[in-house]
Amino acid sequence: MIRGILFDVDDTLIDYGLAERRGISSYLTALGITGDPAPAAARWNALQERHFGRYLAGELDYRGQGRARAADMIAWLGLPPVADPYEWFLGYRACYEAALTLFPDVPPCLASLGGIPLGVISNNDEAMTRRKLDLVDLADRFGCVVGADTAGTTKPDPLIFHTACARLGIPPAEAAYVGDRPDTDAEAATAAGLTGIWINRTTAPGGLSDLRHLAGVLGLTPTDLGSPAPVG
Repeated sequence: MIRGILFDVDDTLIDYGLAERRGISSYLTALGITGDPAPAAARWNALQERHFGRYLAGELDYRGQGRARAADMIAWLGLPPVADPYEWFLGYRACYEAALTLFPDVPPCLASLGGIPLGVISNNDEAMTRRKLDLVDLADRFGCVVGADTAGTTKPDPLIFHTACARLGIPPAEAAYVGDRPDTDAEAATAAGLTGIWINRTTAPGGLSDLRHLAGVLGLTPTDLGSPAPVG
C-alpha cells in the first residue's frame, strides 16, 4: 500500500520549459536584443543541458554552471564579454522566476491527495528547490524537500530516493515517486524500491498523461488519503 508520494519538480510540477523560454525571451528584450526569440531559446536550452549536466557530474558547482552557460550564450549572441557572466545569469534567472507556472493538472492532483504525506526530490540544490516551490505557492504542501546537496548525490542514485523516504517517514516499498523522465525518474525510483510513475509531458506513448489520475493509478481510496488539504 502506498502511504507517501514524492515528486520531481521541473517539468513534473512546474512547467520548466515554458518558464525557460519566456525567461530568456524577456531577458533579451530587456537587454535591447530583438529578433526571433526561438533560436536564442533553443540555444539557451542546449547550454542548460550541457552545463547543468556538468553540475550533476560534479564538474561545476551551481554558480559555475550558471557562469559557463551565460558566458557561452554571450559569445553566441556576439556580445562583448562581461566581467562576471554569473551576474548576467542572475539577470536571466529573475526573468525565469517571474515566468514560473504550474502545469494545469497539478493543483487538482495535489488537492485530490488529501492528507497523504508528500515530498519532493530534485537534482537541484534544496534551497533553490524550496525557492521555486515558494514562488508557485507550494512551499507548505510538502513535508520534505530533498535536493542533490541534501543527499550528497543525484538521481538515479538510490540514495537520494531513500533519503527522501526517510525524511518523509515512509519505507521505500510504501512510497511512490512521480517524475517526467522515464529513466532517471520512474525507472530509477522503481530500482530503488519505490513505485515509479512516469508523468509523460510529451507526445510519445506511455506513462501517465494527467496527474489528476494519479490517485486512481496508485489505487488510493478516500480512506487512504484522509482529509483533503488546501493547495495555495
